[in-house]
Amino acid sequence: MKNNILYILLLFCALQACVEDSKAPAATGSSAVVSKIPTENDDSKTVYLRDPVNIVPSTGEDYPKTLKDLNFPVMPNTEVTNVGNTDIENGTVVMQMETLSSIDEILAFYKKELPKQNWTEKELKIFKGADGALNFYSDEHTARILVINDRIQDFRKVAVTLNKKVNYEDLEKG
Repeated sequence: MKNNILYILLLFCALQACVEDSKAPAATGSSAVVSKIPTENDDSKTVYLRDPVNIVPSTGEDYPKTLKDLNFPVMPNTEVTNVGNTDIENGTVVMQMETLSSIDEILAFYKKELPKQNWTEKELKIFKGADGALNFYSDEHTARILVINDRIQDFRKVAVTLNKKVNYEDLEKG
């Protein structure tokens, strides 16, 4: 009887440990750190810290050719992470970047630098899911800049989309 009670007690302890483990989110990689942070309402709050984001700033050499040809401004401390189509003649040019700069710094940069290249800002409603957005146009192109805030790892994702303006007169002739 003592062995049965001891067995049941051990089983209960093992199950309790499994339940506690299942409440913790899975760590990304082996270097996730768990820390307790005191809050006003609780004695402590569990926070799971991830590896910091490593940004390798772009020099503009990794920008798509079309953006380089247009002297599209290179945002400081921003890394190009993905490039879609690179030829404006074949459709839309898309470039994705990551940065530790704030949303306000990103928007201020493009609002300051693009007009120097003869781009004009046009009102744009915020896209669902985007934390910031800008819309610019020039004589021949339109550019849209969307910013998404990654609150978990505290960095921003920036997407630049460039399109060639449609000439409606050419469409009517063709």
